[in-house]
Amino acid sequence: MSQDSASRRIIHLSFAASLGEYLERVRDLGAMEGHTGAVELNPTLRPVVEAMHHVLAGGEVEVRVVREGQPDIVRELAQRAARATVETNALNKQSETLVLTVV
Repeated sequence: MSQDSASRRIIHLSFAASLGEYLERVRDLGAMEGHTGAVELNPTLRPVVEAMHHVLAGGEVEVRVVREGQPDIVRELAQRAARATVETNALNKQSETLVLTVV
């Protein structure tokens, strides 16, 4: 299998619908720009994603909010992220239990 075809394989992940709703809301708020087939990460988010990559690779970063966003939206996103985490964990735990029961 070529590297190109390997990168195009379908990966099945289990997550709660609330995670999809969170990601859709983040997209709607401007995380991604462009149109279908030419979508890119909003340039203002690139340093945030790069910082995350450093943390995931064992590095350490410092994050500072220069200007606070709209409190209602910040609160909404935090609540959506928390809900998605709880529901995805519950879904995966339930799925794991079902698989163990069936096997």
